[in-house]
Amino acid sequence: MKSWAGLIKKTRQVFGGLPDARKGKNTSCSMEDFATSAWSVFFTQSPSFLACQKTMQQNKGRRNAQTLLEMEEIPCENQTRETLDPVAPEQMFPLYDEGVESFKEQGMLESYRGVNGTIAIALDGTWYHSSEKIHCANCCCIEHSNGKKTYYHSAITPVIVAPGHPHAIALRPEFIVPQDGHPKQDCETAAGKRWIDKNSLRYAPLKATLLGEDIYAHQPTCRRARLNGFHFIFVCKPDSHIGLYQGGTCSSPVRACTSSLNASRTARSSNPTLTALPTGCHWPPRRMRSRSTGAN
Repeated sequence: MKSWAGLIKKTRQVFGGLPDARKGKNTSCSMEDFATSAWSVFFTQSPSFLACQKTMQQNKGRRNAQTLLEMEEIPCENQTRETLDPVAPEQMFPLYDEGVESFKEQGMLESYRGVNGTIAIALDGTWYHSSEKIHCANCCCIEHSNGKKTYYHSAITPVIVAPGHPHAIALRPEFIVPQDGHPKQDCETAAGKRWIDKNSLRYAPLKATLLGEDIYAHQPTCRRARLNGFHFIFVCKPDSHIGLYQGGTCSSPVRACTSSLNASRTARSSNPTLTALPTGCHWPPRRMRSRSTGAN
């Protein structure tokens, strides 16, 4: 892999290009330091990088902000929130690309290849904020039977995975937020289709197989994946894909399906639950099923 110094340099270059909405003379702390301070919590396991550095100074008589992360100043958490809140998350996406390129350059991505030399990309949604009181225009909302509401932010966080690998490679996410011109609330299925459209040119050439839970195993998503050059392995649960598990001549539901794009076009009007495996895959997928999603 690239040296730590090289990764820090590239990361701070991206941070330095973030738009700065501050006005006036209160700009002594750079955008690189604001973003690095926020990013540092993943290394320090402390909600405040400033507090962590002060504790280190007291206990060890020195700080490592400059030597480890090349920071010149350490902003407080309130300053960091106010400065970074206006920055669009997409500004950080080049760092995901840098990570993948680093693995490719070092030949390490090849160790993640599995069935028929494909790369497995697991799609899954996750919440990263939830509250019954705090909410904004980009929140999704769940209305409970007792009248209470839960506001939350969520995103699809794709990762490259492989059996036997303890680490995953993070890829560009897709945020589940209200979409312009769409009256309905956004959902994981719609966000998954957007991710496929936006990232096919970037990831499909890797010979990628998309892994996903039952909510992805429907004709629109399957067809979208194939049209964009992806293979896919999506879980089909008996209660939501009844037709695949009923009678017939096939002993396995996957034999009733096809990964052929032509067959997908022909069958889409009559079989809305069409799913598929890339040529040479087996059902259940070898070492690729988990308890809950069927995708590791």
